[in-house]
Amino acid sequence: MPHNLQERNGEVQQLHQLYRACAAGSGAVVLADGPVGCGKTALLRSLAEWAAGQGALCASATASPAERHDRLGLIEQLMTALRAAARSVDDRAADNCAVIAAAAAAGGYASRALLRRFAQAVTGLAERAPVLLLVDDVHVADEESLACLRYLMRRIDASAVLVVLTECVGHERALVSSHAETLYLPYSHRIRLAPLSATGVRRRLADRLGACAADRVDTAAWYLATGGNPLLVEALADDARDVRTGATPAAGPVSRVDATVWHLATGGNPLLVDSLADATRDDHAGTLPTRPVPGPAFRHAYLRCLHRAGPAALAVARATAVLTGPVTDPALIAALLDQDTAGVRRTADDLCEAGLLADGTGFRTEAARSAVLEDLRADELAALRARAAELLHRDGVPARAVAEQLLAARGTARSRWQADVLRAAGHEALAAGDAGPAVDYLRRAAELTAGTPCEDETAAALAEAEWLVDPAAAARRLPPLVRAARTGRVTAKEARAVVEQLLWNGQFTQAEAVLRNVADHTPGACAELAVLDDWLRLVRPDPDAHTRTRATPIPSALLARATGPAGDIGQGGDGGGGGDGAAHRTAEGALRGTRVDGPLPATLLLLACLLEDGRLTGADRWPEHLLAEPGHRHVPVRRALLQTVAATTALRRGQADEAGRLARAGLFTLTADAWGIAIGAPLATALLAATEAGDTAAARAALDVPVPGAMSGTPFALPYRYALGRFEAARGRTSEALRHFERCRELAVRWGLHGPGFVDWRQRGAVRLGRAPRPAATAARPAPLPELTESERRVGALAAAGRTNREIADLLSITVSTVEQHLTKVYRKLKVRRRADLPEPLAHFSGEVLHMVEESRV
Repeated sequence: MPHNLQERNGEVQQLHQLYRACAAGSGAVVLADGPVGCGKTALLRSLAEWAAGQGALCASATASPAERHDRLGLIEQLMTALRAAARSVDDRAADNCAVIAAAAAAGGYASRALLRRFAQAVTGLAERAPVLLLVDDVHVADEESLACLRYLMRRIDASAVLVVLTECVGHERALVSSHAETLYLPYSHRIRLAPLSATGVRRRLADRLGACAADRVDTAAWYLATGGNPLLVEALADDARDVRTGATPAAGPVSRVDATVWHLATGGNPLLVDSLADATRDDHAGTLPTRPVPGPAFRHAYLRCLHRAGPAALAVARATAVLTGPVTDPALIAALLDQDTAGVRRTADDLCEAGLLADGTGFRTEAARSAVLEDLRADELAALRARAAELLHRDGVPARAVAEQLLAARGTARSRWQADVLRAAGHEALAAGDAGPAVDYLRRAAELTAGTPCEDETAAALAEAEWLVDPAAAARRLPPLVRAARTGRVTAKEARAVVEQLLWNGQFTQAEAVLRNVADHTPGACAELAVLDDWLRLVRPDPDAHTRTRATPIPSALLARATGPAGDIGQGGDGGGGGDGAAHRTAEGALRGTRVDGPLPATLLLLACLLEDGRLTGADRWPEHLLAEPGHRHVPVRRALLQTVAATTALRRGQADEAGRLARAGLFTLTADAWGIAIGAPLATALLAATEAGDTAAARAALDVPVPGAMSGTPFALPYRYALGRFEAARGRTSEALRHFERCRELAVRWGLHGPGFVDWRQRGAVRLGRAPRPAATAARPAPLPELTESERRVGALAAAGRTNREIADLLSITVSTVEQHLTKVYRKLKVRRRADLPEPLAHFSGEVLHMVEESRV
């Protein structure tokens, strides 16, 4: 049996028996139906080839939706084919077929005279030889041709005529009148074709790819991807062959075969040729993917099935693709398409039966869904997306699902509910640790609220989300937010994000002004503002710069205030004996309850201070635990802070190499300007680790990173200066080392940072002077193209290496828009117009970038 007729043995035998009865003078009508792509056409072709070998006069025709209004077009096809077949038995009968074909081509109506002439021509030929008429896709035939077929089929019970028709499942309703006239006939038969079973799929793969290859593949995965649809199985096999051989779909394996060698090896013996071909396939089966890899052949086959299934099936598939996720309630699809729910349910069932959808789970593969979406025009897709967003919002689905539709629609219409949904989706994404999507949602919300009373609220939320991805980019949104905060147009909660970013960037005067103005306009926000005031005094502890009389809060007290419940904060925050234990318990509780949407930057910076003193017993592994969580790992600022704290703890454990790796990963995750005043923490650890390991190149690289001037007046200068002292001591420059240590001591005393949460920097430095290792002499590798910033080099290197904008965004945990902005600057600075013109040094730098990416994600 042909390889494309697996599990069709019963149907084939039934057709052969009917033909034999037909040859004996008993006519028959067969209607073969089944899901689209399930082998009906292959069954007709197989029957035609077999019957022709038995001496039958075969005529085949295929109906087409494009020719549905071409009256008698199907009859013209049949009579033209029958004329060619009749030449072998009767020239006059052949000429008569030609006359009828010409009459049908004239586009006339199925008059009674034409009906009689058509039936007489077929039955007359059947007196000379059995006649086999095959009509594929009869459900889209024109009505005039159907009338001729019905007239003939009612008159062949005693003629050697076998009529075989095929139709797709779901179109029975369109042919109800034809079926009523023909299926009741005693010589009428119906054959139902179903998709292949899992065993049938394996046999098909064995025929196409070789028995050994079929044994190695995951047959269940192939069956799930296709639902047993033979056409899709064949297409996946073509894609698998191309993946294995490296060929393009258009270039088959025959084009790479040396036919002369094969002929010499087999002598042209067909059996030997087939055996050698099977062995060749099996020899190369080791590189065949075990799971299906949908490619061009699969996408084309899938769309072919959908279009052949008809407009209703295509519309339901498109609506399902737009709505994403599992198969949505048919009522929602019906509302999206403005159709009847019962009809949509029937169509969805037909698609599931054909293997084009999976009952209850939507599309079987993402490739199928993508193919359906790509088949839509841009305006059609945007309209469906906008309508889907409205319906989903009406049904109360989670905000992110609605926001995805709004982003894809990119409509110009403004609506308050759209902005509200996009803001809610942004908060949902941040809570889940998806900072990139959160920025996309909030940017769209900002576009919709521009010039409205909600503009400042949305801008503040967007700045907060952007800060988690790229603090340097978020800083560009601060000026209007600062003006809004200083005029009382933002709430205390929104002001908190503004103040935190101002402090991060070392803009202390503006941060204090914002705090003062918010306090004047929002008198009920004392608790919120008290935490910010403590942060301001901790980050800028110089007493001369403040009019406040309160002392600088120690880290444990600030941790309690920042993370404890309102009303319970003051207890244990004085750093006294009893308070110290309470602070310890508060810190442990904060670590255990750290959430991706919580005040993580504050918690982590305080954690660094507490770990520095070693008071949190057993807590030094928490950064590593948090790094393993996707919600933290996928947010650049959070990941960078966690890597920095993890590096500090690794250094304390004596793991200098591990500490250096983690510190460099943190520095790579954020650019130098994005780190703000906090850059002193990762730089200090990186420099200390390099000094401990004796790696001069790594130490020089850390020293080459610029630090903002504002950092010198903050506690972040203390670990950095201490690291500088350690490095100078390792070089034998004792006086320089002591100068740095002495400056640490002076600042700590001046700022009052000599409580239990800090150390005597001068004493620690003096102890280290006598045993600091001397770094080895190695040369640091200069960065390529110094005219580019660090961020531009990373993006440009990956682009030069052939990465797409989306891939670059995913690798660097930034948005596609940020990638595009960096590339624009790279092109301008390097005076090039496209990626292909980027210089080779950038492409060579891509490997180092990818290595740093991998390190940053550990």
